[in-house]
Amino acid sequence: MKDLLQEQIRRWRKDPVSFAHRIFRFQPTEQQASAMMAFAQPGAHVAVRSGHGVGKSTMMALLAIWLLVLFRNVKAAATANSAPQLKDVFMAEIGRLVSIAHPWVRDQLDPTSMRLAVKGAEATNFLSARTARPEKPDALQGFHAENMGFFIDEAFGVSDKIFEVAAGSLSTPGSRVILCGNPTATSGYAFEAFHRNKHLWKTFTFSCLQSPLVSKEYIDHMRSQYGEDSDIFKVRVLGEFPSTSVNQLIPRALAEASAAKKLNAHDFYYAPVVLGVDVAWEGDDRSSICLRQGLHSKILGVYRNIDNMRLGGLVNQFWTQHKADAVFVDVGWGTGVIDYLRNIGRNPIPVNFGGAPISPEYANKRTEMWCEMKKWLESGGSVEDNADLIEDLVSPEIYFLNNGKKILEKKVDMKKRGLSSPDIGDSLALTFASPVQKMSELHQYSNTAGKVQTEYDVLA
Repeated sequence: MKDLLQEQIRRWRKDPVSFAHRIFRFQPTEQQASAMMAFAQPGAHVAVRSGHGVGKSTMMALLAIWLLVLFRNVKAAATANSAPQLKDVFMAEIGRLVSIAHPWVRDQLDPTSMRLAVKGAEATNFLSARTARPEKPDALQGFHAENMGFFIDEAFGVSDKIFEVAAGSLSTPGSRVILCGNPTATSGYAFEAFHRNKHLWKTFTFSCLQSPLVSKEYIDHMRSQYGEDSDIFKVRVLGEFPSTSVNQLIPRALAEASAAKKLNAHDFYYAPVVLGVDVAWEGDDRSSICLRQGLHSKILGVYRNIDNMRLGGLVNQFWTQHKADAVFVDVGWGTGVIDYLRNIGRNPIPVNFGGAPISPEYANKRTEMWCEMKKWLESGGSVEDNADLIEDLVSPEIYFLNNGKKILEKKVDMKKRGLSSPDIGDSLALTFASPVQKMSELHQYSNTAGKVQTEYDVLA
């Protein structure tokens, strides 16, 4: 029996597709199987660019388990473009697969939220999940073993600094590397795996059109919303590179530099005080209120499962407390809050995220507000050092439509790739809905909102 098992292990080491089928009752798609077999080669360097929902995270999770269970002296690392992608998508998928695996595999493994290890006093095999940040670029560094594995999810959003630091480990003869992601960038390490360095990589393109895992409804939705020639269709459906580098709107380095900035009151006291109110539109979303005054900003409150009356009361309280010159409220799910404030004599300014922008270069109002917020950050704007806000700011991507207009990624599309709705970011962005003039001291203490310098049609 032991000899038979050893023989089976030897066969599986060359065939992770058969391993997946026997251990997990999982039949990989043709796309997944092709990349998995390439990864089985010693020293393999595999790069996958893909549309959305083609099963790349599942494929990498299967390969991570395959490597740890079937080989000796394995040290592996996993990283991604963000902590939620790493923990809530990739590592969560590993945990799910372990839970449904054949007992022979399940009983060998000890999965946690950021680590997968083989059990036993003699066992040394493990996979460590490490977040990749430019200022801490050692996520893939320091691994030394006969068999090393590197799993990089959403690799096109991972900073080149991480790859530069890890260059030695990645090039070690005993290392296998797989990087996967939606091809949102037109430069950088992952991009060059398909271009200048393609002779060093086995490359694959997973289009949604050829994947049985992707619904026709999703493809039709993306086609009708953005057009087949748009960058977002190329990236999210076809798995192709965009025309220009238009992926992450706000770089993490910019957001974190803003969070580290310290301002004194004299830097912003002269500017109008503006509040932005984003109202939750689904049960797991957050309602958020942010304040901005010149280069200064502050989160006033973040709430879950709060009704419109109570939220309206809090907005009214902050309005008085901070002597706001203008209060912008998301009209999509905030009509109840707007009605409440109007009924008590306030004059909130409704903002339709999908409405017409002031500038013709943007597809809608939300895109314009976020782009204005990015300009503010670049000019020295300061945000709170709040992890949720930072993730909100760096999560949405931006694309070009067929008509050349910029469009920010929709919340629903962000959720489809495992990200939370950027509610705090939206509330801060709302403070850029329209220029606001600071009220005179006489009017500062009244209930009248400040004068908005630019006319804004909420129904446009």
